[in-house]
Amino acid sequence: MKETRQVDVWTGVGLMVLSIGVWVLTADLPTPKRGIGPGQYPRVIAATLFILGLVQFLSNIIKGYPKQTAAVQWKQIGRAGLLALMAFVYVRLLKPIGFPLLTPFFLYATIVLFGYKKKRTAAIVSIGATAVIFLLFNVVFMVFLPVGRIF
Repeated sequence: MKETRQVDVWTGVGLMVLSIGVWVLTADLPTPKRGIGPGQYPRVIAATLFILGLVQFLSNIIKGYPKQTAAVQWKQIGRAGLLALMAFVYVRLLKPIGFPLLTPFFLYATIVLFGYKKKRTAAIVSIGATAVIFLLFNVVFMVFLPVGRIF
């Protein structure tokens, strides 16, 4: 557990920095007179992310910083790099292919990449999560996700 504290401290700092960046970048987004609009939603998420990052940072500092560092786990770094590449490709293909068709494949690949063995369950979760997210954003939030040029 002590080996992960150093990573957790820096992850907490990274989350706080990311949330500050999101807060600053969303300053010019429009805010509606009623309800949560495109200006408030990212800020609510950023504030929550900052609080969670602060809790993670402080809880690991209070427990004590480790004296030794563990060996670098290149397999885990490779997985993170592959996930970053997958996310880049996903974002590039999102507009032409569309959210409903592309997202289940991205989620499935991510689940399998991190070692989940039950392929059928991973496929069901990927399709179900995509459907829930798509309906939630399109029906409840009225934020229309890209459906692609196929449709």
